[in-house]
Amino acid sequence: MSFKRLPIRVLAPLLFGIPVLVVGVWLSLTWNRQSQKAVTQLAEQSIEEIHRTTADKIADALSIPVKVCQVNKHLVTTRALPPDDLAAWRPTFVRESKTFDMLSAISWGSADGRSIWVSRYADGSTYWAIKNDSSSEMMEEWKLNSDGEVLQDTRNAFEFRLETRPWFQTPRDAKRPSWSDPYVWVGGGSDVETTLGISYGIPVYHVDRTLMGVVDADYSLNDLSSYLGKLKIGKTGMAFMLTADGKLLATSDGTNIISIEGNQLPAAESDNPKIQAAVKYLQSHNAGGDLSTHIDLAGETFYLHASQVGREVGLDWQLLTIVPEKDFVGDIEAEFARSWITSFVAVLLAVGLGLLAARWLVQPLTSIGESVRRIGQGDLDTRLNIQHAPEYNHLAAEINKMAEGLQDRLRMQKSLSLAMEVQRNLLPSESPRIKGLDIAGHSTYCDETGGDYYDFLDVGGSDEDTAVLVIGDVMGHGVAAALLMATARGILRSRCAVPGSLADFLNHLNDMLVVDTNGERFMTMLLITMSANKDTIRWASAGHGPPIIYSPKENKFPQLDGGGLPLGLMEGEKYSEYWQPGIHPGTVILATTDGLEETMNEAGEQFGKQRLEELVRENANKPAEEISQIIRQALVGYRGAGSQDDDLTFVVAKVL
Repeated sequence: MSFKRLPIRVLAPLLFGIPVLVVGVWLSLTWNRQSQKAVTQLAEQSIEEIHRTTADKIADALSIPVKVCQVNKHLVTTRALPPDDLAAWRPTFVRESKTFDMLSAISWGSADGRSIWVSRYADGSTYWAIKNDSSSEMMEEWKLNSDGEVLQDTRNAFEFRLETRPWFQTPRDAKRPSWSDPYVWVGGGSDVETTLGISYGIPVYHVDRTLMGVVDADYSLNDLSSYLGKLKIGKTGMAFMLTADGKLLATSDGTNIISIEGNQLPAAESDNPKIQAAVKYLQSHNAGGDLSTHIDLAGETFYLHASQVGREVGLDWQLLTIVPEKDFVGDIEAEFARSWITSFVAVLLAVGLGLLAARWLVQPLTSIGESVRRIGQGDLDTRLNIQHAPEYNHLAAEINKMAEGLQDRLRMQKSLSLAMEVQRNLLPSESPRIKGLDIAGHSTYCDETGGDYYDFLDVGGSDEDTAVLVIGDVMGHGVAAALLMATARGILRSRCAVPGSLADFLNHLNDMLVVDTNGERFMTMLLITMSANKDTIRWASAGHGPPIIYSPKENKFPQLDGGGLPLGLMEGEKYSEYWQPGIHPGTVILATTDGLEETMNEAGEQFGKQRLEELVRENANKPAEEISQIIRQALVGYRGAGSQDDDLTFVVAKVL
């Protein structure tokens, strides 16, 4: 049949409708393919961002029991918490429990079998328990009111043997700070409310290295499930966490993590098909680290992403997210189907409207396809401004939101880089030149920004031969820690304009910080005053370890004690100033944050104070800067292929 024989009423729809249909379908296919590619990339970036954010959250949360144990260890060793009077510990433990409400228990176990704790059960009730007689088999427990006072009519006694408790056994046997395996416990008068928790303990030793006891803090992993439940993972995706041996730690959708028998549930035995499918894939591919892949479940494709979390605090956990692919590309496929139907309808209406319909349909698709292509190539300034059908307007708005989201992430990265540069400018650019003293400082952050701080203060009224050194460590890492560090630096430098003792400086700084932190964040700090014209140094500490002093003349390291609570916890805390004589020419003074001693090698062993002292002893005859470089090189060599998990900051001062 010749087209010339067809009437115009038939030929016109064919001439206009078929090209419209062909072009519309071709552009729809092109747009669909490019859109799916761009959206898939954005989805993967979004999931990776969720993993990074969650890993930081978990690291910050799990650093709290570590810091609390470090504070309590310091309080025990300084006898602010007297080991021979456990009943006097209750106000301190109650105050810490209220400050860090994510902790389910704060405990102490003496080597002789005595023990105390303040615990918070799943129903919200708080209890105080004490076993003050090592010869007794019984422990007494009372419920506490909201003010932390004992309710006498709630007394309960039960059989208790400290040496059988994992929170005591694990660090005692390891002879170093250790995490326990996750455990399940029930309390507070309810057999329904259960808590999955984990404990961190630090063994405390006498001067003769015999065990004094173990300080412990328990963290409720139920809080991790609550946090995961607040994450938006696609539309219907979920997140869950596993231990290294494949047991569930937390889930975002309320899936049981505790078996009917009251034990931690292996992920392979979960009744959630998504968790079963993810674990089956990990086991079949022997995947224990980070991965990003696709899996099939009941005929549907899912994104599976896994990453390691908790290594910053010494834990080997895994975070997994599983999201249906349709959560990201379903809207694009629906839009594609609608655009194809629109093209087909345009063919039916092509008589007299063919060209107009073709223009009306093709132009927005062309614009969308070109914009998506440019976005996919990295042109994030591309914006769609389409005044057309609601579907196109909605799609254009969603693509614009995706592009804006990517720009926000790039701006955030640039802001972090700028914050890092600003923070490093807050640290001293060079060491002070003081007659008779040789001083060198160094700081290396493990993230873009950090919470470590050191400085050389210009105190009003002090002479030119006197050096005032300061070193501090803010709880946690990241921007929040950097802001608290910068605030503390500004307050301290401002206070130095007025003469005063080191204790006065800490008192003033603590009162100012408590107003900003409300006792929820804190930092430790050590102040040292020294002069080549004097054979003593003065120092004051707020929860920070004392300086390491080595006297070549006597070939020994004096043991220093003293200090108060970290800054920012309690308003009105009063600090003391201490003196150390015997500072002769050649004496080396080293002030550090905990990142040096806690540097881990590939076997998980800490560098330790003893190795640090040996470095100082062997190189005491060298200049301060050379000693600083030797310490840094030793830490890098000890760490090996492992990553730096904490900020490293220290100041070396030598009397010439």
